[in-house]
Amino acid sequence: MIIFKTLATKGLKASAFGSLLIKLFSAILVLLSSLLLTKIMTIENYGYYVLALAVVTILSVPTSLGLPNLLVRYVSKYQVENKWGEIKGLLRLANKLVFFSFFIVFLISVILYFFWWNVYSDVLKDAIWVGFGILIFSGLSAIRAAALRGLHYIVLGQLPDTLLKNFLIFIGVLTYFYLDLKITPMIAIIIYFIAVVISYFVGFLLLNKLLLVKLKNVTTISENKFWIREALPFTINGSVQVIRSKLVTFILAAFGSVESVAIYDIALRGGALVSFTLDAMNTAIAPHISSSYQKGDKIVLQNILTKSSRIVFLTAIPTTLIFVFGGSFVISTLFGEEYINSYIPLVIICLGQLLSSTIGPVGIVLSMTGNMSYFTRNNIYVTIFNVLFSFPFIYFWDVEGAAILYSLLLIIQNCMLFIYLKKKLNINSSILNY
Repeated sequence: MIIFKTLATKGLKASAFGSLLIKLFSAILVLLSSLLLTKIMTIENYGYYVLALAVVTILSVPTSLGLPNLLVRYVSKYQVENKWGEIKGLLRLANKLVFFSFFIVFLISVILYFFWWNVYSDVLKDAIWVGFGILIFSGLSAIRAAALRGLHYIVLGQLPDTLLKNFLIFIGVLTYFYLDLKITPMIAIIIYFIAVVISYFVGFLLLNKLLLVKLKNVTTISENKFWIREALPFTINGSVQVIRSKLVTFILAAFGSVESVAIYDIALRGGALVSFTLDAMNTAIAPHISSSYQKGDKIVLQNILTKSSRIVFLTAIPTTLIFVFGGSFVISTLFGEEYINSYIPLVIICLGQLLSSTIGPVGIVLSMTGNMSYFTRNNIYVTIFNVLFSFPFIYFWDVEGAAILYSLLLIIQNCMLFIYLKKKLNINSSILNY
């Protein structure tokens, strides 16, 4: 009971610290799982596994329809205004939309199978079919987690889908490793699926205890047209961000090789350790940004952004230095010489993440303050540039080209968002604020 109360705290400092720990341990677990998979699988099979997960990630966008960010914003807003009927109505709509969109996505995918992707490798196809099971549970989990975060249960909102899920995946892969069993991309996806299902039910029990029980006797108030209209920018924004992040994976597979996909994935996983603090802080501060903005408390909002930006930058420095000066040794020691080509892309991505961290959490501020339209347009423009330049960058420079383009676009986009945020709201999200 004491542990539960501690995890359920709503304070910003406790939420930020808890988020940092969750993201850190989760990033380590993901890295360890990848390490074990590279030991068990061939580099080609690991590439197929990454491709299958990339397909699942892209298909998750139309399944969730941008609803998680909408829930964080409006659940936080309605809680301030004591509108529990609206919260109940929004949750009902979100769950219905997830089921409906999953059915449409699955139906379209089955049709496309007979006209398109049935020609691909059986190893990849089998993994993708299993991946469909992940979609529905991931969509529902995202709704539940967003509702908890909107209520300021930041730590509890992340525990099931972030820490527990990655821990279960690690245990599953570790079991195969110690038993010296063969693991194919499909089996790896099955392990992922089981972890997602278990974490979903654990998360549902938490949401039921903290919210659903309280809403039983509350009259449902529905504003479906308004919510769907408000969800549209989040959907578009989420779509272009996921497409941009996963597009490189498919272009590498087309112009390079499946092995290039595996090498790039290792570089991204290392880079994720540099940015894990940013992800953690974004998760922790999102509902507080929404609440402060709703109350018109600009001083508190600015204070949150300044402190969180500096924390992110300071924690990114040591990780970047480790990978820049010792990344080659780390990769060869942990993953083997066949992955040594990940070193240069890893350094490029780490430096890009470090420079970007100086600008602060511009995207989450725009999302939580009702300025999604500009954020969405900006994402669309950057995605178009990504599509146009990915082909020549990858064709001429392979994985290094993908890493250079990734870092350049990340820095350029954040600078553009920072300038807009400063002009529109007169808020400085960077580490330099006097």
